[in-house]
Amino acid sequence: MIGDLLSEDAQVTSIIRKSQLDTWLQDINVIPSLLLLNYDFLLDKTRDFCQVWLAHPMMRNVPIIIMGEADERIELLALTSGAIDYIAEPFARPMLTRARLKLHLRQVQELRRLSSLSMTDGLTNIANRRYFDEFYSAEWRRACREKGNMGLIMIDVDHFKSFNDHYGHLEGDKCLTKLAQQLKSVVQRPRDFVARFGGEEFIVLLPSIQPEGLLVVAERLKQALDSLSIPHEYSNAGNIVTVSMGLAWCEPDSSYLPDQLIAAADEALYSAKDAGRDCRSEVVIVENQLVF
Repeated sequence: MIGDLLSEDAQVTSIIRKSQLDTWLQDINVIPSLLLLNYDFLLDKTRDFCQVWLAHPMMRNVPIIIMGEADERIELLALTSGAIDYIAEPFARPMLTRARLKLHLRQVQELRRLSSLSMTDGLTNIANRRYFDEFYSAEWRRACREKGNMGLIMIDVDHFKSFNDHYGHLEGDKCLTKLAQQLKSVVQRPRDFVARFGGEEFIVLLPSIQPEGLLVVAERLKQALDSLSIPHEYSNAGNIVTVSMGLAWCEPDSSYLPDQLIAAADEALYSAKDAGRDCRSEVVIVENQLVF
């Protein structure tokens, strides 16, 4: 079995039925390095599966290697369906096959390292705006296809300019880093997403959540950030660092654009600031209308 060739180099998960694969994709919490797919597993559905796999927001950067009999027609199908390699069975030279797979693994690891650098905020070590835009777009398309829903939480640090002015920019950087890591520790579902949106603003994307659940998560985030008790004697909202939050929720479809949900969260954030900061404001998009 080909998985045995990599047992010393990687953790191998074997799936022998299509139903197992569907369940695994729904419950996944670890992104694999490679997908080794036997052509006999899906036969004429192989091309369709590859397209679905590569469109999956968590899997699109996971390379596919297809295995099958030494048949030029099947190999051509594999390579034109999105697979990066085709390995013919039986494995007459297992050590050569193992070396080939290890090379693919090293390439994946290096690409992930470089990708992580380009997608990570250099200060806070969470996702940057570029990565958020890409992930959000993919999740929006998924929600449209699956008739799902999503929520956004826009977070702004209250009176952060005065914090920088009085404590210095170095302390300001430390403050943002602590807040970012605290946010990340609370938001833990596989497809939930935390990013630095810009300056002292953060954004949290919560796919597949109801408005009530969005409120619960927002409250948990607020409590977690307050628990840091970072001193801020120059804030009008209290004597510690506080945040204001704007919440927005919708069921995406083709009648409006992804930017509208972000704009709604931003509008709600400004409402929270106008209300005195250290609080939250919510908005739900219903049939393309904003409801506060």
